Amino acid sequence: MSGKNTKSAPKSERIIYCGPNIPGGILQRYTVYKGGLPSHLGELFEKCPAVKRLFVSVEDLARVETAIATKGTPEHSAFQEVLQFTMKGGA
Repeated sequence: MSGKNTKSAPKSERIIYCGPNIPGGILQRYTVYKGGLPSHLGELFEKCPAVKRLFVSVEDLARVETAIATKGTPEHSAFQEVLQFTMKGGA
């Protein structure tokens, strides 16, 4: 295997959801998807666009987890927005 950057092949890129669990088993934290955002979540993305911002490449997970824990970051704001959405019964 060569050391070439594989980012030129987005279809094989693995992304991970790092937001809070969405009730009803719709979406679980740390679920990994291959090939982009899952199409079956389109309605959820419309109801709560912040969910989409909490999908990151697997390689970025550690950085994003730190950002989620840091008040004032966009990642923290997105996490809080999704958390409020779920607490209000959204899903």
